[in-house]
Amino acid sequence: MKVDFIGDIHGHAVELASLLIKLGYNNNKGYFSHPEGRKVVFVGDYIDRGLQIRETLEIVKGMCDNKTADAVMGNHEYNAILFHAKNKKNGGYYRKHGFTEINQHIETLKQFQHHQEELKMYLEWFKNLPLFIETENYRVVHAYWNKKHIEFLRNNPIHWNDEWLDRLTDENSDEYVVVEEILKGKEHELADGHHFYDADNVKRDKCRVKWWHYCTGDIMNDEYLFNCPSSLKGTVFKGFVDELPDDKPIFFGHYWLKEDNPTLNSKSNAKCLDYSVAKNGHLVAYSLDTEKLEIQKSLS
Repeated sequence: MKVDFIGDIHGHAVELASLLIKLGYNNNKGYFSHPEGRKVVFVGDYIDRGLQIRETLEIVKGMCDNKTADAVMGNHEYNAILFHAKNKKNGGYYRKHGFTEINQHIETLKQFQHHQEELKMYLEWFKNLPLFIETENYRVVHAYWNKKHIEFLRNNPIHWNDEWLDRLTDENSDEYVVVEEILKGKEHELADGHHFYDADNVKRDKCRVKWWHYCTGDIMNDEYLFNCPSSLKGTVFKGFVDELPDDKPIFFGHYWLKEDNPTLNSKSNAKCLDYSVAKNGHLVAYSLDTEKLEIQKSLS
């Protein structure tokens, strides 16, 4: 299969174009395509943070429209749908317009300030993005592949009406749990008062788990938990460890991995492609047929 998987972009269109050119794609037809018929699969998070969000969407959607790429929804596209969806019951929106939410979405809001119809068009396009892709040769999801969640979505495809929006924002609903975890990752609740402080100095008592982590015996907390509290380092993880996905490889993004020289040396068949291009990291692509990793350093 001549497929190239590309990680989280976050409005870094210059890096995206450079990476596509490195992979052998060109823009001769007005959209990026490959002379040998290769195809890209994007793992989500096209908007927010970067300074070329409109240009990024033009590239990604242009490729999807012309069948030279497929794309799944990321949590930032999902958040944008809810942020701009009015709640008729309370007069507000389905995603709160608080400081944190606006700050996360601010670059998109600024860059579309004078292009509201274009923004509406992209929001409708986001709604048509799948939450996962599965073919005979690979699987793609933004943050967390869980067999039960995938089966739930197959049997209950999302409809972006008020009834569904109510369920998607009800923390007690199955729809909320399934979509939140698929797009944002699975969390583990810390017991016995253990906690950590995040980048905004907010006290947290839940950590995301590295569900793709390969292990043959006991797994340590600092191997399995992001932001593992120092009080738990060197101790055995006592929570539920997901069964490692077998069969076809899984490609995902979301987790802001930080390596000066990304290697993608995971022993499991689930591989994260988010190497923090929006935080002076790298935009990476993995070619399925050659098992080669192509890297584009952040230029901003």
